[in-house]
Amino acid sequence: MIGDLRLATIVVNALDMNRAAEFWSRVLGYERKDRVGPGDQFTKLTDPDGSGPSVLIQRTQHIPSEPAPVHIDLYTSKRDEHIDRIVALGATRVDDWTYPDEHDFIVLRDTEGNEFCVIQVDDPA
Repeated sequence: MIGDLRLATIVVNALDMNRAAEFWSRVLGYERKDRVGPGDQFTKLTDPDGSGPSVLIQRTQHIPSEPAPVHIDLYTSKRDEHIDRIVALGATRVDDWTYPDEHDFIVLRDTEGNEFCVIQVDDPA
């Protein structure tokens, strides 16, 4: 952290806010809070132990078909195990991604089509 600047929230666009909130709360083990913002435009998900950033599900009218300029990376020492679990929750593998010869990540799409990566690391902290 530099001064008081810190990562506080990751925003995920969704056409179906309820489906996206359910998906991400189950993937991350986060707690779903009430909808917030004007016209119930957002649903907030929070880390139950308070150590991770919040995830804000934002209702949108369109999910870009090209990769978004910002996405979520999930670190784990058990990548394939988590990929199987996350796909069972409704994610899909991105089969047309061009991976380098040696890679530690797999690209997935959430229930709304947003891309994110699950990355194999020795120490996820």
